[in-house]
This record gives sequence, structure tokens and C-alpha cells, in this order.
Amino acid sequence: MRSTGPAATAVAALVCLGALSACGPDTSGQDAGRTAAPTPTSAAPSAAATGAATPGATKPAAGGADKGIPAAAWMDTKSVPMDETYHYAPLAANAKPVTGAVAFKGMELCRAVPAKDDEGLFTGVAAKASVGFGGDRWTAQQTVLSHGDPTHSSGTKQLTNLADAHLVDALKGCARTTPGATVKVVSADGAPYFAAMLTVPQPDGSTATLHEYVVTDGGFVSELSVWATTKGGAQPKDAWKAPEDRYVGTGMTAPLCEALPGCDGHQ
Repeated sequence: MRSTGPAATAVAALVCLGALSACGPDTSGQDAGRTAAPTPTSAAPSAAATGAATPGATKPAAGGADKGIPAAAWMDTKSVPMDETYHYAPLAANAKPVTGAVAFKGMELCRAVPAKDDEGLFTGVAAKASVGFGGDRWTAQQTVLSHGDPTHSSGTKQLTNLADAHLVDALKGCARTTPGATVKVVSADGAPYFAAMLTVPQPDGSTATLHEYVVTDGGFVSELSVWATTKGGAQPKDAWKAPEDRYVGTGMTAPLCEALPGCDGHQ
């Protein structure tokens, strides 16, 4: 179950809080184009993604993700928004390991750089996979950070909760770090995922339209970012089409819980 509370204090981030409420202007026009639940495929992607923790980082327990993020952990692209239009390449085949502190895409676009003291929260076994076309067409990126198996140490779950809370806080507070940004949280209270739509001005004068999803369970945090960048007030080239948010969240969580230990469903 994901933690969605603000990270104002460590104590608040160590418990499972309710999902966040909307903040920012209503840009509901982007909600059009939701489709029915995708049909999952049973075969796992064949390409493996590997990664390694940096020195001094929390090492995942044996049997966890200590040898990298498994290929089976990546979501099926049929659950990724805009796949109906683009037929994205498999995420696992495009996954690359991340060393050092993970730069989640939502935080990167919002220019929300973690404080030096918080970099440890974003350090573990991690990888990211990007597919798509760039520019004013939609790109999708899933980022996975694993702190290990929480059944071996309560500290693992604490790290996960704190990382999740910092990420969600950065998304909600995007207008603080990027003047002119708008944020609309679309996940309901109590949802087992966080979902939001953002418009974020970029330094080159363009604007990123970003659909953001975050899930956490056990010892992992995963972000799915789907974005397009346009200039001069233009709209993305292709109309937004996506499964319902709950299907996107399930599409992220289910393979991670199958591939990594310590999810609530595995305890």
C-alpha cells in the first residue's frame, strides 16, 4: 500500500496516509480519452534490466532486487497511456540501470532537486525505461527504485515511505519550484496510487504537459510519467488516450509485486 502523506516530518512519512487531494486549476479537458481496461498479456518481456546500488546505499536483502530490477517487474505497455495509438516498445527491453540518486521525471520537469541530506532516500537499486517519440508527441517513462525486502528490516519500509512522500510532495508543489506550473491531482482519496496532471513551463520557453502516476508497496517506489512538450501554447500532436487511472496503477503494481519480495499481498 502506498504512502501519500506530506513529508513535513519523518514520523508523518513512516505511516500509510490517505491519497492526496487536488491542488491547482482544473484542466479537465485532458481527462477525455480514457478507455476501458487494457487486455493484459501473460508473457513477460525477455530483455533483462540490471542495476547496482552505489557505495554506502542501503543494500537490498538477498532474494530481492540486489542484482538489478528484473525484466518481469516492468509494466506491460498495454497498461501505459497512449499505447493504443503508439504501440510502445517493451519497457524491459529499454530499461537502463541508474547509479546514484534517482532523478524521477516529475521532479526533474518541476526542477525539484532533492536536498543533499535527502539523496539517500532516492538511492538503492534502480532503473528507468523510456519509450516514445519526444517533442510534441507523447513519451512514456517508468522509473523503479527498490530499497530491498521490507520483511527483513523495518528501515527498508521507512526509506520507501519517505521517498514516496518526497516525490508526491514535489509533484503537488510543482508551482513552488517552477513558477507558472499547474497541478491537478486526479486520484481519489484512499486510492492505492497517486495520479496527477501537470503543465510545467520549461527553461527553453516550451511547456511540458505531464500525466504522472506513482505507486509504492513493499520496498519499492515506481513512477510512470507520460509527457509531451510544445511551444507557443500549442497542444500535443496526438489526442490523449488512456485506460482509467486505476488500471494504470494496477498495471504498475502487479508485475512489481510478482517480481520483488515484500509486497502486502506476499506477506
